[in-house]
Amino acid sequence: MKRSEMIQCFTPGMSRDDIRKKSYSMGLGNIYQETEMDSALVDSHQDISYLADYMEQHSHMFYEMIYCVQGSLTYLLGVRRYQVGTGDIIIIPPGIIHSPILANPLEMPYERYVIWISAAFANILNHANSVLADFQEAAVLHTAGTKWEYLSRYFCTGVKEAETQAPGWEVCLGGNTAQLVAHLARATHDSATVRPSQSEELLEKVLEYIQDNLDGKLSVGATAQHFHVSESTLTHLFQRELKTGFYKCVTQRRLAEAKNLIHKGYSMEQVSLAVGFSEYSAFYRAFKSEYGVSPMKYQKMARG
Repeated sequence: MKRSEMIQCFTPGMSRDDIRKKSYSMGLGNIYQETEMDSALVDSHQDISYLADYMEQHSHMFYEMIYCVQGSLTYLLGVRRYQVGTGDIIIIPPGIIHSPILANPLEMPYERYVIWISAAFANILNHANSVLADFQEAAVLHTAGTKWEYLSRYFCTGVKEAETQAPGWEVCLGGNTAQLVAHLARATHDSATVRPSQSEELLEKVLEYIQDNLDGKLSVGATAQHFHVSESTLTHLFQRELKTGFYKCVTQRRLAEAKNLIHKGYSMEQVSLAVGFSEYSAFYRAFKSEYGVSPMKYQKMARG
C-alpha cells in the first residue's frame, strides 16, 4: 500500500496500536513493513510521534534517509542499537530490518524529515557516480555542532517540495535528493561524524545469533541455554528492550529475510527453507498474515 493510500485509511491522531489493529483487521498486515513509495523515484515527508507507540521491526526495498528534527530515542538497525538525537541522520539501505524504540513517556515529540529513494533512482545516481556505494551498511551520522549541520537544509527542502507540489516539484525534489546523497557520502567518510552503535550487550548478541540461524529451529529455551541465561531472563529482555516477544521478533526477521531472497530471484520453496519454514504452507500463512499478500503475489509485485 502506498503511503498516501495508507494515510487515507486511518484517522489522524490514531495511536500506532490502533492503526496496527485496524490494519490487521483489514487484511493489510504490517503496514510499516509493506509501505510502498508513491513516486517511482523519490518521496519525501515529515512525521511526528507524540506517543511512545511500539513499531514493528520492518524493512523496505528502497533507501530511507531520516533527519531527526527533535527528540531522543534508540534506533535498532539490523542487530545493533544506536542513540539518536536532534540533528542526527539515519541511513537505512534496502533490506535492512529496523525500528525506532521510543522511551515511555516521551520527553518531547519525535519529529523527523524522511526521504525515500527507489532502486530506479539509485541506479540513475550510481550510473552517474557510484555515491550510493557508501550506503551499503546502515549508519547514523551526528551533525549538530559540526560542519555538516547544513545537511538539514536538503531534508527540509525535500519536504517542502513534496508538500507544496509547485510546478516542476518532482524535478526539484530529484535534484535536491541527488545533492543530499552526494554530501551525505562525504559526511560518511568523516569518522568524527559517524555515531558508533551502543556497546554490545546480551540483546545484540542474541539478535546476531537469531540472524545467523534463521534457517534453523529457534526457541526461547535453546537460545537461553546457548547464552547461559534463564528463559525468563531472555523473555523479559525482549519485552523490556524491544517491546515485543522473542517469537514475534524471530518471525519478523525470518519474513524480512524472505523478502530479500524473493527480490534476489529465489524460488518460493528455496525461500521457505532458507528462513526456517519446513513446510511451504506454514511460510505462506505467516507471510500473508504479516504483509497482507501471499509470497507469490509479493513476487509479482517485486518484479513489476
